[in-house]
Amino acid sequence: MRSIKMEVNYQNIQEEIQGNWLCTKSFDQTEKKSIDLDFSLLIAKNIISRTGAGARYWPNIASFELVGSNKDGYFYREDGCFMQVKTIANNEMVIELFLKDSRGQLNTVIFTFEKELY
Repeated sequence: MRSIKMEVNYQNIQEEIQGNWLCTKSFDQTEKKSIDLDFSLLIAKNIISRTGAGARYWPNIASFELVGSNKDGYFYREDGCFMQVKTIANNEMVIELFLKDSRGQLNTVIFTFEKELY
């Protein structure tokens, strides 16, 4: 199983995450529970768009940019959230999303995606 660690350069990680990704699993680490969501993300260069459920976690469309080191995989989303691409392997991607809830508390959610191949 080939796994891309965060020791890749920005250009490579940016290319690897591009495509249409179907959410196969969601887990709210703060509340310690699985979340049943049916949605997909389309990631293109510096834009993410969502179709389906999941508006609480992903806007319909948002721009994002790499922050920090080229090796850590952290991105800042224009709506104020941070996300980290944890792994990419065999058309599967895991993203850890850090966002504030309506009370201002930090919430961490892990999403697993499968790349939709056409």
